[in-house]
Amino acid sequence: MEGLWVPMSWMCLVVILALWSDSTVVEGKKNSQGQWGPWGSWSPCSSTCGPGTIELKREWIPTGNVRQEQPYTTTKVLACTNKDFPNCPVNGRWSGWTSWSDCTKPCGQGTKNRTRQCRGQRYGGDPCEGKNEMSAPCKRDPCPVLPRNFQMSQCTTKNFTCASNKMCIRSSQKCDDTVQCHDGSDEIGCPRKHRWVGGVKYDLSRGTATSLGMEKLVQVLAVSIAITALVVKFQNLPV
Repeated sequence: MEGLWVPMSWMCLVVILALWSDSTVVEGKKNSQGQWGPWGSWSPCSSTCGPGTIELKREWIPTGNVRQEQPYTTTKVLACTNKDFPNCPVNGRWSGWTSWSDCTKPCGQGTKNRTRQCRGQRYGGDPCEGKNEMSAPCKRDPCPVLPRNFQMSQCTTKNFTCASNKMCIRSSQKCDDTVQCHDGSDEIGCPRKHRWVGGVKYDLSRGTATSLGMEKLVQVLAVSIAITALVVKFQNLPV
């Protein structure tokens, strides 16, 4: 088109999305005779990263000394992309926290953990702020006491030696969902068929009572009451 010229240094930045006639913006009102003035210079790309636009504008020049109430202009609009930064930076965003892990110890004081992930960071965007891990204390029922005057000399290769090296148990008692070692090490790192509810149970034959978590105890009592109610109901039915 006559009168329009795009600098060669910009050709790699400009992508024509439509025909000239489809990207023309006319502003103002022509209310006098005259002619179009020359096209001005290309404006800078409107975006410093990613897609933007450049504009080329010209103005209507009235004949004689007639003045326009407002400028009457035609603007050509083309799409442009910054060659050095074709994509804008995208900052990372945290995902939601995972569920808390099991307590690290089956009895006594331990810790539980949860994690989250920083996602979506690209094109030089900022990483997520903060930590991707969180820990909190968790407390189960007290661990069994160390048997008095326990002699390690009685332990053999058929026994499991507790992490403290102060007592041992039968190998068959390792990972049986019952805490035997005074430090709980016999139930650490075991595959779980189910998760303990409300606490830890332990049962030592050497002078230690059995302990059940309160939630488990409440569940057992609730089931017992329900069964008792059914028995009473059937006993009262007419024969």
